[in-house]
Amino acid sequence: MAKPKKLDEVAYQYIIEKIYTRQWLPQTRITEIDLSRELNISRTPIRQAFQQLHKEGYLEVEPHKGARVRELNISSHGLQERMEFIEMTFVNYFHYLQIKEVVFDGTEVDDILANLKKCQNGTGKIYLDLETQLLHKMLAFSKNDYSVRIVMDTIRELQKQTNPDYIILMERNRELKIQHFEKLVHFLKLGDYPLARKQMRILINQLTLSIILNLSE
Repeated sequence: MAKPKKLDEVAYQYIIEKIYTRQWLPQTRITEIDLSRELNISRTPIRQAFQQLHKEGYLEVEPHKGARVRELNISSHGLQERMEFIEMTFVNYFHYLQIKEVVFDGTEVDDILANLKKCQNGTGKIYLDLETQLLHKMLAFSKNDYSVRIVMDTIRELQKQTNPDYIILMERNRELKIQHFEKLVHFLKLGDYPLARKQMRILINQLTLSIILNLSE
């Protein structure tokens, strides 16, 4: 006969499954009293599960308020998978623009790119906000809002990583990214979507190689 799980283990497994399956996204607030009702157990084992998950980096415990789900540090392999997904999404989007013969209006993109170049050596948040705006504007002609939302969520997830080695690596790659962004915008404005696809592949491949060479699991 299987040994029954301790109640704190039950709470731990319940919470971890919610986090891993993305039912609870980063910054989701959870409370002892709500989980006590859901699991039909007392608050003490839930509190113990909170503390364990806090130690492991999954939760940020807020005294007298509960806890919030933290942004998880992604493994090197996970970073590579996300880069591959971003590349696939943009390459397919540029192919769509080519098939539909869309004329890409780069006016707003030019302004954002100019500001991005000025902030190349600036604070992380300002640079990342502008980079997010640039990539989002590139997707302005997409008819698939869901696809845009998912790829932008993936980009923001990468930007919110707290691994200091990853942050430093991406800061070192800013000049490289801006160079590729300039070429990418140039090709989009010309309507040369095959070269835009090639440029995106080169950029992602270089970023991925940088991750492989500099970040260990």
